[in-house]
Amino acid sequence: MSPPAEPVRVSRARVTRNHLMRLLRSPYHVLGGLFIVVFGYLIVVPLFEIVVASLQVQDGDTRRIGADVGTWTAYYWNRILAGPLSGRLFYEPLVNTAIISAGFTLLAMTLGTTLAWLVLKTDIGMRRFIGSAAIIPYILPSWTLALAWITFFGNDRVGVGAAGVMQSVLGITPPDWLGYGPLPIIIVLGINYSAYSFLLASAAFATIDSRLEEAAVLHGVPQRRILRSITLPIILPALGSAFILTFANGIGTFGVPAFLGIPVRFNVLATSIYQSAGIGRFGDAFALTLILVGIAGAVIVVNNLLMGRRRQFTTMTGKGSTYKRVALGRWRAPITALVVVFVAIAAFVPVTLLTWQSFQLRLGDYSLSNLTLAYWTGEVYGIRGILVSERVRAAALNTFVTGLTVGVVTAFLGLLIGYVVTKKRGTLLARAVEQITFIPFVIPGIALAAIYLTMFAQPRGPIPSLYGTVWILILAFIVARLPFASRSGIAAMMQIGGSLEEAAEMHGAGFWSRFRRVLFPLAKRGFLTGFILSFVATVKDLSIVVLLATPQTMMLSALTFGYVDLGQRQFADAIGVVIVTIVLAMTLAAQWVTKTNPLQGFGGDTK
Repeated sequence: MSPPAEPVRVSRARVTRNHLMRLLRSPYHVLGGLFIVVFGYLIVVPLFEIVVASLQVQDGDTRRIGADVGTWTAYYWNRILAGPLSGRLFYEPLVNTAIISAGFTLLAMTLGTTLAWLVLKTDIGMRRFIGSAAIIPYILPSWTLALAWITFFGNDRVGVGAAGVMQSVLGITPPDWLGYGPLPIIIVLGINYSAYSFLLASAAFATIDSRLEEAAVLHGVPQRRILRSITLPIILPALGSAFILTFANGIGTFGVPAFLGIPVRFNVLATSIYQSAGIGRFGDAFALTLILVGIAGAVIVVNNLLMGRRRQFTTMTGKGSTYKRVALGRWRAPITALVVVFVAIAAFVPVTLLTWQSFQLRLGDYSLSNLTLAYWTGEVYGIRGILVSERVRAAALNTFVTGLTVGVVTAFLGLLIGYVVTKKRGTLLARAVEQITFIPFVIPGIALAAIYLTMFAQPRGPIPSLYGTVWILILAFIVARLPFASRSGIAAMMQIGGSLEEAAEMHGAGFWSRFRRVLFPLAKRGFLTGFILSFVATVKDLSIVVLLATPQTMMLSALTFGYVDLGQRQFADAIGVVIVTIVLAMTLAAQWVTKTNPLQGFGGDTK
């Protein structure tokens, strides 16, 4: 009888090596690890570095502070928090930011939710037109709405000194507070961001079983109390998401406060950051940037905590549901007319006003004899019209190429992120990837631009200085659009069953083959949604471009800001019309390809 065989001893190093090899062969772990490293460098590291930069002496301040560059100092924080100029530098912009943010968020949510309720829950007329027009303000750059506001309510005392439609045509001189300052900023941003609440509330209203409200009606409950006690609590999660989207996007917006606030010295934190960076006070700009990021993050965290404590309501079950609209009765016709007028004004009047003014030889003169094509195809004050200007053509090319690149790359990354998050949802790696790609959402655009300005202004190891190249713009835009693209990608991947990929894997297909032949075709609508959202947001962006664009990397939005700063409103308005045309054309093309509105997926996929 032979002795028993001794057990095979496997060294710990070999076990570790085999385990590592299995991980390296797993696309889930490879992609997840790669995302953690790359996005950690592009998102987390910049935040850390700007904290450090705000505590070190910056170039240009050595004589003022009396210390070498890089020396640790609390000078900038003392200057903005307790210095003699702290009121103008920080506290006044902080109060103004709080007022503006609260005002436009409340207005946007009220407008969007009301429109959604009327379209989804009542028998209002022209429902399809209202539903389509209600999301157009999201497509329009917010700063074009600001320019249109000045065109109508401006007077000859402020800004470029040209009378607007109200003063020139109607003979009524509007007060300064109506043309500029907090009120128009709140109204313009409220209208622009109302699309968020409309899309999210529409999706929530569509899931409510009408029998819940009908039961209350049978018990004699008034309609007003039904809205307050039944409907609103059910759609509260959608309203919470709308609040986050509206507040986080609006608090750091630059264009509207710049056009409507700076002429009357009404500054918010976003414009204060731009002004500090513009005069070389980067230490002040970094400190203000961190405060702005902190405010956005804190408000979102508090909102999530409050929403997490609410009662849960189940409105979708396996049983059949009914959907009955509220009859408006004799109010149907006037409410329909009022809503149609409102959405028409918000969606179409701004572009009409900008187009009209772009043909004016002299601002403020709305007579037919004052119309000209000079700002489009001629030459005025030695500046060639936008259609024949090489500078404008170069900016248009930069804008389109940047938007296309950012859209494709971000949408593709969104699908890969969605794959990692949904492949093994709930694991530490999946949660880490999901959270790190959401961080840019709490960083306002002007703040992200300031962060990347300091991070890539100088060479970093093998990475050369990116400032002055298109790459810094592309990187900043990709990071800024990542939260939206990742939500779209996650939603698309969650709808694909794992058995489909497993069947392809059993037949020997590698990951990229499975992704190209199985996953991507099934998730192409999510890809297109991510592309459109990223492209539109990039082309119309001003908050990031205003700090990062240079004469060699000029984009149309920054060119518009420059023309407004020089008082050449006709050139700025003409470029604004071109940007709107590009955005609308791309959105309609995507809608034609998919036979659906790609922006509709935006409402339900965003936290």
